[in-house]
Amino acid sequence: MQTNSNLKAIVLGCIACVFFSSTYILNSFLSAKGGHWAWTAGLRSFFLMLLLVAILSAKGQLRHLLCAMRQNLQVWLLWGGVAFGLSYYFLTFAASFGPGWLVAGVFQFTIVAGILLSPFLYKDHRARIPLKALLLSLLIMVGIACMQWSQKNGSYTPQQLWWCISLVLLAAFTWPLANRKLLLHVEESGHELSAIQRVAGTAIGSFPAQLLLMLYGYAKVGLPGQEQLLAVLLIALSSGVVGCILFFKAMHLARLDAGSLAAVEATQSVEIVVTVLGEVLLLGIAWPNWLGNTGMLLVTVGLILYSIPSRHKALQPA
Repeated sequence: MQTNSNLKAIVLGCIACVFFSSTYILNSFLSAKGGHWAWTAGLRSFFLMLLLVAILSAKGQLRHLLCAMRQNLQVWLLWGGVAFGLSYYFLTFAASFGPGWLVAGVFQFTIVAGILLSPFLYKDHRARIPLKALLLSLLIMVGIACMQWSQKNGSYTPQQLWWCISLVLLAAFTWPLANRKLLLHVEESGHELSAIQRVAGTAIGSFPAQLLLMLYGYAKVGLPGQEQLLAVLLIALSSGVVGCILFFKAMHLARLDAGSLAAVEATQSVEIVVTVLGEVLLLGIAWPNWLGNTGMLLVTVGLILYSIPSRHKALQPA
């Protein structure tokens, strides 16, 4: 039964990451069109919050979420601000310095970051780093490095690319940190919250960060254009609503095992493949060369090794 849950979690994680990819593609599109990063970051979380509040209201589940949040509001404000405020600020600002495939690729370090953070987050068996899971994650990272190296002769300067990489690496740590801290809070508080309620709570908690970002955007460029509003709304629907709900559901299914949590986070490698496809088809970038194709193959192999049910026992901490 647990093996089936882990496999289901991995499949859900892969599907979620297809929707997550819209963030990188549309962020690159908006950056090329001159849309200010602060409006993109603030509006994305704001639209997400409105959409999820509307869904929960229609289902009669909003009151329960608000009651649960009221008991420990500071926790939701802190980690909601980190997840949907700070992390998305890093990712959106990074799109000003590099292409979407680079942002998507570097962000896959969150796979390893999530594993490395475990000893600082958990007090049970999940605190031990599953070394075999870490090795599989590193295999995926090698594939990602190959894909990125294949694109090194692009139109961005080395300084711009280093800014891009540095910002995304920060997001790669803050994202799993916030997600796991909120999962732990829900687990320890005993609240029965669905995946959509947890995503909505995170988005509501990020509201102060949203306001700060939008105020900064207004001070710099005034109000956003219609094209930016429509693109950010699409990001909120695809990446925020569909992607986050599926990914939070996957994390919930795998929450009791550190190796399975690492496997779910490893599914985010799918994002770089989908992002490359999207940018090739929609933005006209060149398809990666043989080195890039080798990288995609390594990513795929790593995901297959994670998803085979018989690997569950091997992924357990020694």
